[in-house]
Amino acid sequence: MLPQNGMAQNADDYFHDGAQNFISGNLESAIARVQEGLNQFPNDPKLNELLAKLEEEQEQQQQQQQNQQQENQEQDQENENQDQQNQEQENQEEQEPQENEQSEENEEQNPEEQQSQPRDAREISKEEAQKILQALAQKEKELLKEFKKQKKQGSATHDKDW
Repeated sequence: MLPQNGMAQNADDYFHDGAQNFISGNLESAIARVQEGLNQFPNDPKLNELLAKLEEEQEQQQQQQQNQQQENQEQDQENENQDQQNQEQENQEEQEPQENEQSEENEEQNPEEQQSQPRDAREISKEEAQKILQALAQKEKELLKEFKKQKKQGSATHDKDW
Protein backbone atom coordinates (compact mmCIF):
# COMPACT_ATOMS: atom_id res chain seq x y z
CA MET A 1 0.00 0.00 0.00
CA LEU A 2 1.26 3.45 -0.85
CA PRO A 3 1.64 6.10 1.81
CA GLN A 4 -1.55 8.11 2.23
CA ASN A 5 0.17 11.44 1.97
CA GLY A 6 -0.79 12.11 -1.62
CA MET A 7 2.36 10.60 -3.11
CA ALA A 8 0.47 8.25 -5.39
CA GLN A 9 1.72 8.45 -8.95
CA ASN A 10 -1.39 7.49 -10.88
CA ALA A 11 -5.11 6.69 -10.61
CA ASP A 12 -4.41 2.96 -10.20
CA ASP A 13 -2.38 3.69 -7.06
CA TYR A 14 -5.37 5.54 -5.53
CA PHE A 15 -7.72 2.79 -6.70
CA HIS A 16 -5.62 0.03 -5.10
CA ASP A 17 -5.07 2.08 -1.95
CA GLY A 18 -8.84 2.72 -1.60
CA ALA A 19 -9.65 -0.94 -2.29
CA GLN A 20 -7.11 -2.08 0.30
CA ASN A 21 -8.64 0.23 2.91
CA PHE A 22 -12.08 -1.16 2.12
CA ILE A 23 -10.85 -4.76 2.40
CA SER A 24 -9.29 -3.89 5.77
CA GLY A 25 -12.67 -2.64 6.98
CA ASN A 26 -11.84 1.07 6.78
CA LEU A 27 -14.71 2.26 4.60
CA GLU A 28 -14.33 5.93 5.45
CA SER A 29 -10.59 5.85 4.74
CA ALA A 30 -11.26 4.04 1.45
CA ILE A 31 -13.75 6.71 0.36
CA ALA A 32 -11.39 9.51 1.38
CA ARG A 33 -8.50 7.93 -0.54
CA VAL A 34 -10.57 7.42 -3.71
CA GLN A 35 -11.84 11.01 -3.48
CA GLU A 36 -8.22 12.21 -3.26
CA GLY A 37 -7.51 10.26 -6.45
CA LEU A 38 -10.54 11.79 -8.15
CA ASN A 39 -9.27 15.26 -7.23
CA GLN A 40 -6.22 14.54 -9.37
CA PHE A 41 -7.86 12.22 -11.90
CA PRO A 42 -11.54 13.29 -12.06
CA ASN A 43 -12.36 11.36 -15.22
CA ASP A 44 -10.83 8.01 -14.23
CA PRO A 45 -13.58 5.39 -14.74
CA LYS A 46 -12.17 2.89 -12.21
CA LEU A 47 -11.98 5.51 -9.45
CA ASN A 48 -15.48 6.81 -10.25
CA GLU A 49 -16.91 3.28 -10.23
CA LEU A 50 -15.10 2.38 -7.02
CA LEU A 51 -16.35 5.55 -5.33
CA ALA A 52 -19.93 4.73 -6.39
CA LYS A 53 -19.58 1.20 -4.94
CA LEU A 54 -18.02 2.49 -1.72
CA GLU A 55 -20.74 5.11 -1.26
CA GLU A 56 -23.39 2.46 -1.94
CA GLU A 57 -21.78 0.26 0.72
CA GLN A 58 -21.73 3.23 3.09
CA GLU A 59 -25.46 3.83 2.49
CA GLN A 60 -26.21 0.16 3.14
CA GLN A 61 -24.26 0.27 6.40
CA GLN A 62 -26.09 3.42 7.46
CA GLN A 63 -29.42 1.80 6.57
CA GLN A 64 -28.46 -1.28 8.59
CA GLN A 65 -27.53 0.93 11.53
CA GLN A 66 -30.86 2.76 11.28
CA ASN A 67 -32.72 -0.55 11.07
CA GLN A 68 -30.79 -1.83 14.08
CA GLN A 69 -31.56 1.33 16.02
CA GLN A 70 -35.24 1.04 15.09
CA GLU A 71 -35.29 -2.63 16.12
CA ASN A 72 -33.61 -1.69 19.39
CA GLN A 73 -36.19 1.03 19.99
CA GLU A 74 -39.02 -1.39 19.20
CA GLN A 75 -37.46 -3.98 21.51
CA ASP A 76 -37.09 -1.35 24.22
CA GLN A 77 -40.75 -0.38 23.75
CA GLU A 78 -41.80 -4.02 23.86
CA ASN A 79 -39.75 -4.55 27.02
CA GLU A 80 -41.29 -1.45 28.54
CA ASN A 81 -44.80 -2.71 27.66
CA GLN A 82 -43.96 -6.11 29.16
CA ASP A 83 -42.63 -4.44 32.31
CA GLN A 84 -45.83 -2.41 32.54
CA GLN A 85 -47.97 -5.55 32.12
CA ASN A 86 -45.92 -7.32 34.78
CA GLN A 87 -46.33 -4.36 37.12
CA GLU A 88 -50.10 -4.31 36.51
CA GLN A 89 -50.27 -8.04 37.19
CA GLU A 90 -48.29 -7.61 40.41
CA ASN A 91 -50.59 -4.80 41.46
CA GLN A 92 -53.61 -6.96 40.71
CA GLU A 93 -52.15 -9.86 42.67
CA GLU A 94 -51.49 -7.52 45.59
CA GLN A 95 -55.08 -6.25 45.45
CA GLU A 96 -56.64 -9.73 45.46
CA PRO A 97 -55.61 -10.57 49.04
CA GLN A 98 -56.81 -7.14 50.15
CA GLU A 99 -60.15 -7.71 48.44
CA ASN A 100 -60.39 -11.16 50.02
CA GLU A 101 -59.68 -9.65 53.44
CA GLN A 102 -62.38 -7.04 52.86
CA SER A 103 -64.75 -9.76 51.70
CA GLU A 104 -64.03 -11.82 54.83
CA GLU A 105 -64.56 -8.75 57.02
CA ASN A 106 -67.90 -8.12 55.30
CA GLU A 107 -68.89 -11.75 55.84
CA GLU A 108 -68.02 -11.51 59.52
CA GLN A 109 -70.08 -8.34 59.81
CA ASN A 110 -73.11 -9.86 57.99
CA PRO A 111 -73.27 -13.58 58.88
CA GLU A 112 -77.06 -13.73 58.33
CA GLU A 113 -76.69 -12.53 54.75
CA GLN A 114 -73.95 -15.07 54.15
CA GLN A 115 -76.13 -17.93 55.40
CA SER A 116 -79.15 -16.94 53.40
CA GLN A 117 -77.20 -16.23 50.17
CA PRO A 118 -74.33 -18.60 49.41
CA ARG A 119 -71.43 -16.98 47.49
CA ASP A 120 -71.19 -19.79 44.97
CA ALA A 121 -73.69 -22.37 43.77
CA ARG A 122 -71.41 -25.09 45.17
CA GLU A 123 -71.04 -23.39 48.55
CA ILE A 124 -73.76 -23.69 51.15
CA SER A 125 -74.07 -22.34 54.65
CA LYS A 126 -73.62 -24.50 57.73
CA GLU A 127 -77.32 -24.16 58.54
CA GLU A 128 -78.32 -25.35 55.06
CA ALA A 129 -75.93 -28.29 55.27
CA GLN A 130 -77.45 -29.35 58.60
CA LYS A 131 -80.96 -29.17 57.14
CA ILE A 132 -79.92 -31.33 54.21
CA LEU A 133 -78.25 -33.89 56.50
CA GLN A 134 -81.38 -34.06 58.71
CA ALA A 135 -83.60 -34.56 55.68
CA LEU A 136 -81.31 -37.33 54.40
CA ALA A 137 -81.29 -39.02 57.82
CA GLN A 138 -85.10 -38.87 57.95
CA LYS A 139 -85.36 -40.34 54.44
CA GLU A 140 -82.92 -43.09 55.41
CA LYS A 141 -85.06 -44.00 58.46
CA GLU A 142 -88.19 -44.13 56.30
CA LEU A 143 -86.51 -46.35 53.74
CA LEU A 144 -85.15 -48.63 56.45
CA LYS A 145 -88.66 -49.01 58.00
CA GLU A 146 -90.12 -49.79 54.59
CA PHE A 147 -87.40 -52.32 53.89
CA LYS A 148 -87.97 -54.07 57.24
CA LYS A 149 -91.72 -54.11 56.61
CA GLN A 150 -91.26 -55.69 53.18
CA LYS A 151 -88.80 -58.19 54.61
CA LYS A 152 -91.34 -59.24 57.29
CA GLN A 153 -94.09 -59.58 54.67
CA GLY A 154 -91.76 -61.59 52.49
CA SER A 155 -90.83 -64.01 55.24
CA ALA A 156 -94.48 -64.39 56.32
CA THR A 157 -95.40 -65.29 52.75
CA HIS A 158 -92.43 -67.62 52.60
CA ASP A 159 -93.51 -69.38 55.85
CA LYS A 160 -96.99 -70.02 54.44
CA ASP A 161 -95.50 -71.82 51.46
CA TRP A 162 -93.86 -74.40 53.77
